[in-house]
Amino acid sequence: MAEPISALDQLGKFKQSDEERFNFMKELVDKNTTLLDELKIAKGDLNHEITSRRMLQDKVQDVEAKLKGTQESAVSQHPPDPGGHESGTEQIRRLFDDNLIRQGAVGGSEAAHRLLDNIKHYVQHYDGSTTWKILVRVYTNLEGLFTKYTYIGFNEEASCLRHFVAGFTQSQPFFDYVDAGFGKERADHKIKEQFDLFIDNIQCKHILLGIAHDNGYVPTLDAFKNDATIASRISLLKPITKGREYNGLPFEIASFESIFRKEELPHDRPMYGKQTRTLPPPRQPLFSPLSMRKRATGKDLVARRPLYPGPIWLNKDNQRVDEDLGDPSEKSLMNLDSLVRSNKLCNDQQLRGGCTNPSCRYSHEPALDGEELIAFALTARRTPCGGGSRCRSRLCVLGHQCPFGLSCARRSTCYFKKLHTNDLTMDHEYEDTETNGTG
Repeated sequence: MAEPISALDQLGKFKQSDEERFNFMKELVDKNTTLLDELKIAKGDLNHEITSRRMLQDKVQDVEAKLKGTQESAVSQHPPDPGGHESGTEQIRRLFDDNLIRQGAVGGSEAAHRLLDNIKHYVQHYDGSTTWKILVRVYTNLEGLFTKYTYIGFNEEASCLRHFVAGFTQSQPFFDYVDAGFGKERADHKIKEQFDLFIDNIQCKHILLGIAHDNGYVPTLDAFKNDATIASRISLLKPITKGREYNGLPFEIASFESIFRKEELPHDRPMYGKQTRTLPPPRQPLFSPLSMRKRATGKDLVARRPLYPGPIWLNKDNQRVDEDLGDPSEKSLMNLDSLVRSNKLCNDQQLRGGCTNPSCRYSHEPALDGEELIAFALTARRTPCGGGSRCRSRLCVLGHQCPFGLSCARRSTCYFKKLHTNDLTMDHEYEDTETNGTG
């Protein structure tokens, strides 16, 4: 028979059992605490990854949207250089319509909108897209074109040209009318470099070039005529006269007849009726600059008709100085102001002896004379000539100097600010072999 366990031994067993249970529970609690800490860290990492993934996803979507937009920037359009010189010979390419140019800034804006609409309509047959971003670059020699207009008697176009260019550029965010300066090769270089930039750009869907009048661009295009993929991305703007070497090229021709001139500019001044007008010889100045001691005023003014073509006076630096027409009376200025408020008078009719434009928008009546004619001529001189003091056109009615010279109060805001330092003393008369000059 087993001996009974004493109470002390039983108490010891209970104590050992309690210690084992305590140690076990403590181990469980420690493991649970460790797991909770690890879980907290894991949840923090998970939240961070979720946030990062969402941010990355938003960026991806934004990039995809931008990429889609740039891929739809379809057309890099390079219209022709409207004016340039090469070896002294005028090289006039296809120009904007005369009626648009005569409207100045308004006409420039209208030309830009028409061109945009025409290009959008043209590119739709490629993939039906109307969301392509359209970039337009026009390269020109503004001074050369101004001189050409002046020489052939398109004086209204000449005076409105810069305003037209500004209106064209300002009306559309991706339209630029760039003055490439003197020399045909300058515009050629820019057009070729722009072409090279866009032809290898996969984001550019189509290129429209206004160069088909000039065979000099054929070698550039010839390299792509057998590559159907690239050739399908190139179109040519229909010229007035296409270069013969373009006949063998596979590129499509786009025609925008409502925007550009349908014929070349004339080489000489237009005709009156069916007879060529013979320009009268240069007139003597109203007042001899070498002997005049005081300016004529009021009733002493005697105006010849027409005032232009007239003599061209130069200072000792061979800069043009406008002929002194005297000072019209206050009464004549008020009479002219009252008249032009209701009738915008034609410069050609009043100052050049006749208007050749059958659709002239300006009034030809009444015929000004005396002080009113002088006042009208002085008003025309408020618009600066694009050729400045280098202009040699006997028919130019615009201003070639600031009337106030160094004493001009407008300073940097004056339209003639670049001419402020010119000597206004008439030194000698310009002589040439033609009565009209060439600008």
